[in-house]
Amino acid sequence: MTGLRGMGAAGMILAALLPMMVAAQQAEDVTPQLPGSDPAQPTAPLPSSTITTPGTAEQALNAPILTLDQDVLYLSSEWGKRAQAQLEAEGDVITAENERLTELLSSEETRLTEQRATLPPAEFRKLAESFDQRATDVRRERAQAVQLLNAWAEADRSAFFRAALPMMGEIMQDHGAVAVLDRRTLFVSLDAIDVTQDLIAQLNQELGDGQGAVPLPQEAEAEASGQTGNPLGQKVE
Repeated sequence: MTGLRGMGAAGMILAALLPMMVAAQQAEDVTPQLPGSDPAQPTAPLPSSTITTPGTAEQALNAPILTLDQDVLYLSSEWGKRAQAQLEAEGDVITAENERLTELLSSEETRLTEQRATLPPAEFRKLAESFDQRATDVRRERAQAVQLLNAWAEADRSAFFRAALPMMGEIMQDHGAVAVLDRRTLFVSLDAIDVTQDLIAQLNQELGDGQGAVPLPQEAEAEASGQTGNPLGQKVE
């Protein structure tokens, strides 16, 4: 590693470890977020509002258009709550591993710095280059772990809506409606035609928490090796 050849100990540590240390210190920035759960994400561009009306059930019975809130539907369902808890737990595992590897690399860097004065330049350069390659590999692997977990979260959300679609169609037919729209895309609508809570209750009853519908990355790897099965995932697909 050419940068290590002319650096002091402090410079070596910063060059090799700063990206890992920053990632560990800013764990909240790299912790995967369940889609739709991040308040920093931009909201719908249209101002939306609902008008409270009496006789909600009766007025919604024959409404040609129904509405729902997709984020509320997902995040307030048993499926979405399970996914959020699972995502947070896996994110904690990734953060803990990031911190462990940062400490490991820091200790190795310290030992390498102490050896610099006693090793021939060529041997030290070889060790330094090897260390730099390991640090680069670790950063890449940790970034991939976050990417895989984010991909899992997206796939889990998609599986939820695929499984919910038939029940949305049933509710639409029960009300004699011709369409179900996301409430956030409308300027204004009557709360009488919102079916979010009714659909959540039905989804909870028929789908439960969706555990195993989309295997976590490590579970998917084991399944690909023929070690596990996933009946619910087959049902959703």
